Amino acid sequence: MVLRSGRFKLRVLATAGIIALVILTFHNIETLSSYSSSQYDSLRAGWKDYMRIADSIESPLSTEDLRSRHLYWSNVFQIFSQNQPNITGYDNGEIVRYIDKSQQKGGPNSKDTLLSKAFVSDEVIEEFRGKHMSLIKALPHKSFSKTYKKNSRGIVMVGGGRFSWLSYLSIRTLRNTGSSLPVEVMIPKFEDFEKEIEFCSIILPKVNARCLIMPQILGLSVMRDWSSKLSSYQLKALALMTSSFQHVLLLDSDNVVISDPDTVFESDLYKKNGMITWPDYWERTISPVYYKISGIKVDERRRVRYNRLPLRVDPGANIGADEVESVPYHDLDGAVPNLSTESGQMFVDKGSHGKTLLLSLYYNVFGPNLYYKLFSLGEQGEGDKDTFVSAATAVGESYYQVKSFIKTLGYFDSNNKFQGVAMGQKNPILDAALFDKYFSMKTPLPKELPKQIEHIEKLIKSDFDAHNEIPVMFLHCNYPKWDPTDLQEREEIYDSKENKLKYRLYNDYKYEKVVYLNGMKSITEKDFEFDQWSLVQQILCTEKLSFTHFQDKDIGLICRFIGNQVNWLRKT
Repeated sequence: MVLRSGRFKLRVLATAGIIALVILTFHNIETLSSYSSSQYDSLRAGWKDYMRIADSIESPLSTEDLRSRHLYWSNVFQIFSQNQPNITGYDNGEIVRYIDKSQQKGGPNSKDTLLSKAFVSDEVIEEFRGKHMSLIKALPHKSFSKTYKKNSRGIVMVGGGRFSWLSYLSIRTLRNTGSSLPVEVMIPKFEDFEKEIEFCSIILPKVNARCLIMPQILGLSVMRDWSSKLSSYQLKALALMTSSFQHVLLLDSDNVVISDPDTVFESDLYKKNGMITWPDYWERTISPVYYKISGIKVDERRRVRYNRLPLRVDPGANIGADEVESVPYHDLDGAVPNLSTESGQMFVDKGSHGKTLLLSLYYNVFGPNLYYKLFSLGEQGEGDKDTFVSAATAVGESYYQVKSFIKTLGYFDSNNKFQGVAMGQKNPILDAALFDKYFSMKTPLPKELPKQIEHIEKLIKSDFDAHNEIPVMFLHCNYPKWDPTDLQEREEIYDSKENKLKYRLYNDYKYEKVVYLNGMKSITEKDFEFDQWSLVQQILCTEKLSFTHFQDKDIGLICRFIGNQVNWLRKT
């Protein structure tokens, strides 16, 4: 197959036979760390045959950089393997066994309420605890710096198939904010890259973005032993770890940035904390069992928070024995604070948070049947989202979680029922300034605990609610996603007669956009939904860029739908 575009000429070299041969070779290879330099180079020559899917694409990393990273990740995953909980006699669903909701305790998420949501045997707890302790001691966090370029900054997303399309749309919106941050789109498999050569080599470089192939970074031994075990949420954690940036904005591919994020890296908030996260809708449901496993000490007689905001309390116990069951466990001193984390966006400094990121990777690698269950207890949002802040708490590294609540965007359907489509997450710098305004030591608070709680309750409903003064920075458009072919298949929102959507899904949402014209800065109000559809039209129908996700579709029919949608939005 030959692809030509301008000065690019791409020739696909990989064949099914070569791939099969190399995969068979992998199974006869011992771990890389036992190989001499000459043996490694010989081994890598075979790997290059597999990697060289396109002969005109150069790896952004030197041979020595790749070798260093392969050895590092081989060592990390050996440590993970050595510290995998050894649990026999249980089915996967029984290691952390969810309890039927009819048998769970009601009321606040106190210790006993959380323990009533899932059963974990003492035997399993001890096995978890021993391996967790051993892992913490063994993690090679001091040499983590070998895996990234010092002082570099950038955005990391996961691509491949549909996610390459969504990532590109997000990148184009990002560039419209004035952001100049480079972007790395992490491709999970070589087979994905083989289908995405034009996307990676022609389309992305024009918007200061590039593909990195995750197997190319992880190396032979990791891919041989682990590739079949890692998918879904785990890929986000791997993408973060294998990216080349030190300072990272990890972004879901369906997340749209509507104000320039570059300034966050320069902020005192980021420099002080090294990690910034955002809230989800729900309270944390991390099991008290996790705290026993990780060695995090929780003072069960000392309340230091109400919901996500801090109480100003004296040292020592402030909860009576008769009050313990009325206090949410995650309001206690030492516990990971509420609310649960929404990981569609996260800023992190790998230099200051190496321990956190390595431990969170471990949680994700063993997530689906183990840690994800401990963190969610069968409630909403099981996945990677609470692994990062839990790991930070376990190793004592700081972070700031935005206090302003999510601005939910959506529409009212034909039954006048609200349907949410996107999560609007607020500007963290302005949120932190608002938090400081009310909670710095200079600001007086009522001394009595009940009055403080009453005061904070009012603040949560007014100043820190979804409709406060803090502008949205991210719109996580996760249901449905910005995929015209998917939208046309949804009978509840697609009008087949008019060949357009039935509703404005974002309910006429407008935001302030900074525009530069002839060097002059101005702020204009923009219609988000109209702008996004106009951009989709420009990419697919005017520029006629090609994406694997649409290769079996009639792009003419898709563009007629998009055109109808743009014209309708323009009139409404």
